[in-house]
Amino acid sequence: MNRTFKEDVLIFLKERKLNELADVIIKKKSQIKNLLRLLYSTDAIIRWRAIEAVGVVVDKLVDIDYEAARNIIRSMFWSINDESGGIGWSAPECIGEIIYRRPKEFSEFASIIISNTDEEMLLRGVLWAAGRIAQAEPELVRSFVPELIKYIDDPDPVVRGYTLRLLHIIGEKAPFDNNSYLLGDTSIVPVYENGILKEVSVAELARLLCKC
Repeated sequence: MNRTFKEDVLIFLKERKLNELADVIIKKKSQIKNLLRLLYSTDAIIRWRAIEAVGVVVDKLVDIDYEAARNIIRSMFWSINDESGGIGWSAPECIGEIIYRRPKEFSEFASIIISNTDEEMLLRGVLWAAGRIAQAEPELVRSFVPELIKYIDDPDPVVRGYTLRLLHIIGEKAPFDNNSYLLGDTSIVPVYENGILKEVSVAELARLLCKC
């Protein structure tokens, strides 16, 4: 029995063959819908690899069809807009991944995605996006640090962790004068790096800032 393209996408993601997947999607752009659906997957590793794959698709598409690449970003913003009828759960992470890969072409979108911190359901993704963008171009994020640093004291440990990770990436000083408890915070934070989804503690991320 022949596999469907939807099944092929899953296989590409499981094997992390993102360039191959992107090449197939670029040849038949209508198939990107099968990748975008997986941004809502309940399987965390599949969801994160789908986020990464969207970044690869746009990265390749920029040099072939720039307007189509921008349309993908616009669709991400539309998905987090109230008028779309729902929240784009992985849209901030996708936008961050795209800007990380193409900071020169899409720098204008960095401030727009970071401005979405007022939506609680998007906060984790926005902070992750800020950190991802900072890995490529810290200056696109640096001016937002005074506003974002307050989230190291957020009730959500993932928000705390992603804020600490952002501060480490951007090279900020350890903000522990009134938050030393973070150095002993054992709450778990999922961190996706190089195709692997790891679990680290808030304390581990905090120690990166003070090298202790």
